[in-house]
Amino acid sequence: MKYIIIFALFYSALMGKSFDKFLDMAIEKSPYLEASKLTIKQTSFKNETLTRYKNPSLDLELSLFDQDNSSTKLGYRGSYTQDIRLWGVASDKDSLVKANLELAKSNYIKNKADFIRDISLSFTNYSLSKLLEDLAKDELTLAKNIFDISKSRYDLGTISRGEFLQAKIDYKMVESNLESLKITSSRNYYSLLKQSGIKDEIDLDTDYNFFIKDTNSTSPELIELKNKSLSSLAESKVNSNKVEWMSLAAEYENEPDQNIYRVSASFPLAFFNDKSQEKAISTLESKKAEMLSENLQSQIDIELKRLALEIESLTKVKLIDSQILKDEEDLLSMFEDAYKISNVNIIALQDVKARLIETKERLIKTKIQVDRDSITINYLKGYYND
Repeated sequence: MKYIIIFALFYSALMGKSFDKFLDMAIEKSPYLEASKLTIKQTSFKNETLTRYKNPSLDLELSLFDQDNSSTKLGYRGSYTQDIRLWGVASDKDSLVKANLELAKSNYIKNKADFIRDISLSFTNYSLSKLLEDLAKDELTLAKNIFDISKSRYDLGTISRGEFLQAKIDYKMVESNLESLKITSSRNYYSLLKQSGIKDEIDLDTDYNFFIKDTNSTSPELIELKNKSLSSLAESKVNSNKVEWMSLAAEYENEPDQNIYRVSASFPLAFFNDKSQEKAISTLESKKAEMLSENLQSQIDIELKRLALEIESLTKVKLIDSQILKDEEDLLSMFEDAYKISNVNIIALQDVKARLIETKERLIKTKIQVDRDSITINYLKGYYND
């Protein structure tokens, strides 16, 4: 049992980390997502500024009373004033606070979904370059085999120096192409790391397939637009209150011959500033968000239909190319055997090899495109919102 566990750990390390685990690490450690999450806390503090009360004011006054130029007496006055928010305004502000918080949450959801989508697409770029690199290694093996056969035949004098050089040049070109693909793989790998926010280098397993997932959610962009519309509507209701505050004051005044008690209320008169412009702006902002949401929904529906048709066509292409590949592998084996005994020339053999490599490359790119389409569909359907 001990050896089985050790082998399992060794095999796991050898195979590299799966994309799912890599994505979990990226989400957990991403400074970008942490910064985005802070926006929710920031909104909570901003909301408190909307609902908090104004500070009261205290006035103190000392008076000197001179009576008939003979005696002087002291008097004093104190007043306490507090602004009171009107009842309807408080309710509207509470609604605005909730709407703003939901908007902040939907903004974080969208940022997280964008992050997952972008990391996934970046991974497909790296996966494509690694698969093409592996294909180039296979092609190099084939080119080396043809070169070895050509060298043996050239040494025996059964082919011309021109045919031998042609095999040698083909081998060197494939070797050069492999080095170029290694550079591309390295560039895409570090681009993926940079985008993920993970500092440590990780051995990633590129043998991964993306599938279309079932979800009851919707596009994160639609969710954000909906909450933006609700926030603007709530702000419009707040602005519909022409007067938000009234002032209550209590005053006590002591004079030499009397004490005075006063209670007063002060109401602003909205003669010149009724906030109609602010209300109109918020209302228009809400309607604009609704229209943008409707337009986006139409675009998403069209894009989902296009992607579904594209995946259907790509699946057919993959099936056809897989059948072609089997025939090309058999044909290449036949031509290699025939070339050993001089029944075919090198140009025909290299042509078969090139077509086989081209078919394999087409299968790789088809697979990657299906992955990318699946990622986009999952994003548009809101699978990455959770």
